[in-house]
Amino acid sequence: MLSENEFPQTNLCLQQLILGMGKWSYRKGAFWERELMDLLREKGFQVMRAAGSGVAGDCPDVLALKTTKKFALECKAWKESIYIEKKKFRLLEEWEKNAGLPVFLAWKSPRKEWRFFPLSALRETKKNFVVLESDLETGISLQELV
Repeated sequence: MLSENEFPQTNLCLQQLILGMGKWSYRKGAFWERELMDLLREKGFQVMRAAGSGVAGDCPDVLALKTTKKFALECKAWKESIYIEKKKFRLLEEWEKNAGLPVFLAWKSPRKEWRFFPLSALRETKKNFVVLESDLETGISLQELV
């Protein structure tokens, strides 16, 4: 059992552990975003990672531009179903409308190829919009997207 004097230190350690995991998760996401950007560059796209990607949440993570095709990507590297909060989803819809570029959810599941889902493919739940793990193979391949 912790004494009162030990509790603040333990709480700080827990906070540091949680913050460390958050940084790892951010680095993992940034790694996969960069991998996807490289794949798109190989296909002739000009690609940029949005400032504040993964933090601000008011725009997609990656923009891909080519004279014949332009789109934006919200990237997720996750093993299981992808959930996007309704507020974030509505911001992506608004961004898509105002920018005139389609927004896709780009999903990298372990040991699988990237799959892409237009926002309209996500299902609404009480609190979120979701793409289920069982839907992964129904997504658009990179080859089909570009």
